[in-house]
Amino acid sequence: MSENSQPTFAAAILASGGQDALARECDVPHKALVPLNGRKQIEYVIDALRECPAIAKLVIVAHDGGAAPYLRTDLPVIRPRGTNFVEGIKAAAEALAGFDYMLICTCDAPMLTCEAVTHFVQACRNRPTADLACSVVKASVVKSAFPEARRTIVRLVEESFVSGCLTAMSKAFIANNLSRVTECFAARKSKTALARLLGWRFLAKLLLRRLSLVAVIKRAEEILGCEALVVISPYPGVAFDVDKPSDLQTARQWVAGR
Repeated sequence: MSENSQPTFAAAILASGGQDALARECDVPHKALVPLNGRKQIEYVIDALRECPAIAKLVIVAHDGGAAPYLRTDLPVIRPRGTNFVEGIKAAAEALAGFDYMLICTCDAPMLTCEAVTHFVQACRNRPTADLACSVVKASVVKSAFPEARRTIVRLVEESFVSGCLTAMSKAFIANNLSRVTECFAARKSKTALARLLGWRFLAKLLLRRLSLVAVIKRAEEILGCEALVVISPYPGVAFDVDKPSDLQTARQWVAGR
């Protein structure tokens, strides 16, 4: 990348793995294929990413035992070796190795828009030294847009946030830090493992709402060994994933209104 040029971005939609509870209820092989007003919900995600001029290439990560055989698209479909989240990232990174940053998006975020993607990419470009960027939305913004929805909220000193569907990683981060990401991913469902990773004092402060966003970012940088960026998105759809029937009903109303 030259001194005056902007970093290049490619994107991967993660639709790996098999059938979850929502997919079973909707009688489809994977949640990416859940019908939403006459289309598959992943198609709305594809539209949002394709319409963003900053995204130079787009791929889908999926398995033959899940969504892959049912995707009607001209996009490359990448089959990872394993079924977990990190294996999907590895497979996408290999396919998008020629770009400065890889943007990752979940397949179940049909309220994502081109404007939201563009906002996220521009925030990353404004901080080119960051190797990892994650999206969040203020809980009040999500609640205002989707009052009936139940989201997992992280309560910090200055604000409460809901995590978003967009993440970006630099080539350097992917090359040097994926083993650490694997460790973090493995620890996510165990309080004991999380405490070992984060530190008991940090975890206690988080649970007691005594941590600031700056403190959380600093700890993430210490664990991952990189400069991190949290992008606070003004777009509520960034923090709305469809993983239960009530979410699907909200998404249908939103799509119909669009």
